[in-house]
Amino acid sequence: MTQTSKKKNRNDHNIEILGQNTFNKVQNSKVLMVGTGGIGCELIKNLVLSGFKDIIMVDFDTIDLSNLNRQFLFQKKHIKKSKAHVAKEAALLFNDQVKIQSFNDSIFDEKFNLNWFKNFDIIFNALDNLPARRHVNLMAMAANVPLVESGTAGYLGQVTVHKKNLYECFDCEPKPTPKTFPVCTIRSTPST
Repeated sequence: MTQTSKKKNRNDHNIEILGQNTFNKVQNSKVLMVGTGGIGCELIKNLVLSGFKDIIMVDFDTIDLSNLNRQFLFQKKHIKKSKAHVAKEAALLFNDQVKIQSFNDSIFDEKFNLNWFKNFDIIFNALDNLPARRHVNLMAMAANVPLVESGTAGYLGQVTVHKKNLYECFDCEPKPTPKTFPVCTIRSTPST
């Protein structure tokens, strides 16, 4: 590729793939992302690199040594710090033109009420516990905001889209009892 044929704008590739109209929608969307762990680290990176410019992240958890092998935005120096706040700072290194707010709170907190959920154009779930996933699903359905739900089980991953009156909700069908899988984290390693 010659100098003159190189992309001039960081978003040229996104526009090529999405088309200008869809890319404009992406840039003007207000995004809620719940969970900044394993899936959340990858998700926030992809959101900021895809052109989303207004993102709010919520996660009550702090970084633990056992997170470092799979949550690539975090380093040893971040242990005991807020996942949401550190993920925000790391995401801004990918694209500093994005407006990101981070909350080190539970999504069950009363400040995250139905009116608050109505402020978003799309919600991304990157949660690892069923009660929180169900709660976000309930709020997304009540607020009539599309929900992109993601999760993992062992080596399997899944992503589903839920939208009131268009696609069934996350809780519309009973969930099977979760299987347990061997976990490959430092926390699960025997110690003396």
